[in-house]
Amino acid sequence: MKLDDLQREAERLSREEQRKLIGFLVAMDIRRDEGYREELCRRLDDKDPRAWIKLKEAEQRLKSDGV
Repeated sequence: MKLDDLQREAERLSREEQRKLIGFLVAMDIRRDEGYREELCRRLDDKDPRAWIKLKEAEQRLKSDGV
């Protein structure tokens, strides 16, 4: 199947199905990117509260990134 065929099919999905597809594609991309996975794991395992951000700040960053 060609990319343009996949894109047309994705347009036909419901909003919920599109979100699941997006999540699947992002997860697949993360699994393939070893550097990203390592950095994500390092940050998640960081026990130093000085390195953490508040939930409100995370929400603001996501909004500013258009998420």
